[in-house]
Amino acid sequence: MHKGMEKQYEDMGKYFVFNPKKMSIEEFFGDLNNFRNMFQQAVKENQKRKESEEKIRRAKLAREKAEKDKEEKAKRSQLLDINAEGDETGIMDGLLEALQSGAAFRRKRGPRQAANRRAGNAVTSILAKELMQESTTAVSSPKKSKKEEKREGAPAEAESLEDLLEAAPSRSS
Repeated sequence: MHKGMEKQYEDMGKYFVFNPKKMSIEEFFGDLNNFRNMFQQAVKENQKRKESEEKIRRAKLAREKAEKDKEEKAKRSQLLDINAEGDETGIMDGLLEALQSGAAFRRKRGPRQAANRRAGNAVTSILAKELMQESTTAVSSPKKSKKEEKREGAPAEAESLEDLLEAAPSRSS
């Protein structure tokens, strides 16, 4: 068996191109084991590198898709300005799309609009106070002719804010 093993070791030396007389069996198999371990480590490192590259690629695709979706959403939510000069093709398509997506019904209130609403409430309350003062003075004053009443107009019977503004006495500030 020993002679058979030495014969196979010499055949292995011819196959791997080394001199079996100068290299011992332990040295050869030690080198072979080192090669195997280093090869397995390289395979693991290559696998990790491929996984990280794939992860980076997927993240990049996801980011590009998110940007594209964001751009499409911005385009869908943006209403076309009919009064804009230039190319007016596709206005109806844009309006129909805005109606279908619901973008035409969304209203965004900025800080300026909210301030305007508060200012409008203040103006309304001031007008109401002045009208109340006017109506109390009208009750305490002697009877007016029908022509004067029509000319002044009763503030309670006014149909719109513009009528109220016209009927209110002008104030200088």
